[in-house]
Amino acid sequence: MKITLEIDELDYGALVAALLPTVHEKIGKEESSVTNKIILKLTSLSPAIVKKMVNLLPKETQDEIVVLLINKNCEKLTELLEKLAKEKDISLRIGHLEARMKASDPEKDEKEMIAL
Repeated sequence: MKITLEIDELDYGALVAALLPTVHEKIGKEESSVTNKIILKLTSLSPAIVKKMVNLLPKETQDEIVVLLINKNCEKLTELLEKLAKEKDISLRIGHLEARMKASDPEKDEKEMIAL
């Protein structure tokens, strides 16, 4: 079975501040994308500052940071979800957890191009 979850609203700053401490070692110096550089810089800041700074970033950058952090923390998040299910007497074993950027709507993109 596959479950898809789309997030409409999220406190990006709070999520990044919560996941950031565990990801510093997982982001290698060879990964030199802009998103990785931002995350590495954020790791040296206090959670309160991280939350404020992330919430000031453009939405697409926030999405990229959250996707990267979720994917770097997938084992921890899987364990957390399985533990929550067990506390409710629900047998659950997650086979795969992955975050992706939401694909753009081709129909909407086409309409926007026509409008130009």
